[in-house]
Amino acid sequence: MNSLLGGYLGEYGAQQVQFNMRQDRYSDFGTENTGLLGYGWSFAEEWRVMASISNAFKAPTFNDMYAPAIWGSNPDLLPERAINHEIGLRYVSGVHQAGLVLFNNRIYDLIVYQNTMLMNLKQARIYGAELSYAGKFGDTGLNANAKLQNPRDTMTGELLLRRAESFVNLGVTQHIENWEVGADWKYSGKREDININPPNARLTLASYSLVNLSASYMLGKQLKLSLRADNLFDRDYMLVDGYNTLGRTLFAGLNYQQ
Repeated sequence: MNSLLGGYLGEYGAQQVQFNMRQDRYSDFGTENTGLLGYGWSFAEEWRVMASISNAFKAPTFNDMYAPAIWGSNPDLLPERAINHEIGLRYVSGVHQAGLVLFNNRIYDLIVYQNTMLMNLKQARIYGAELSYAGKFGDTGLNANAKLQNPRDTMTGELLLRRAESFVNLGVTQHIENWEVGADWKYSGKREDININPPNARLTLASYSLVNLSASYMLGKQLKLSLRADNLFDRDYMLVDGYNTLGRTLFAGLNYQQ
């Protein structure tokens, strides 16, 4: 694959304009052009409104098409194409920033796993909203984001498989002399999947929430000790039917930087 990239970013007083173009040349899918056009307006010192429209192209991988059939490969797969729209509002004041983004994405020939193999959905739509915040209060850092979306097969009205409709993330970090400690909570709503036994029957995978902890300690100017505990409470959950995820996992490491 060969690619050619180009773009422009300009500011005109309180207004900003962005334009990007990309051309990819595939040996098996020909030449594809994608791009983005964005506009921003800082209507007050701390506030900005933004809007963008873009298109996207995603070719199936070699494994998607030619891996052993038991993995669901399909040599007749078509590339995905999408048209994406976003409009957002952003607030920045010192160490605090917040944002709200509304999005509406239409995907054509979406590659999905269905009926024991990969196939193309004629048309899908994913629309929703995402709210985010990040800031500091002295030595304490906070971040949060929540996302609500509606991922649908527009031909049947069914939910897209393996895509939750809601996500929430909350995190906090604290500096204590040479220590930095943190904790985060992640929530994902329920999602639908295809049952592996019996095959091709829809089922609902339960929602889940995880708690992760982290800590780091500066042993010197160039040496840092890092500790992390993922899925602290050892929750059982699945993203794909029949495939378990990791339970409680502990990590430790040393990082040297000259």
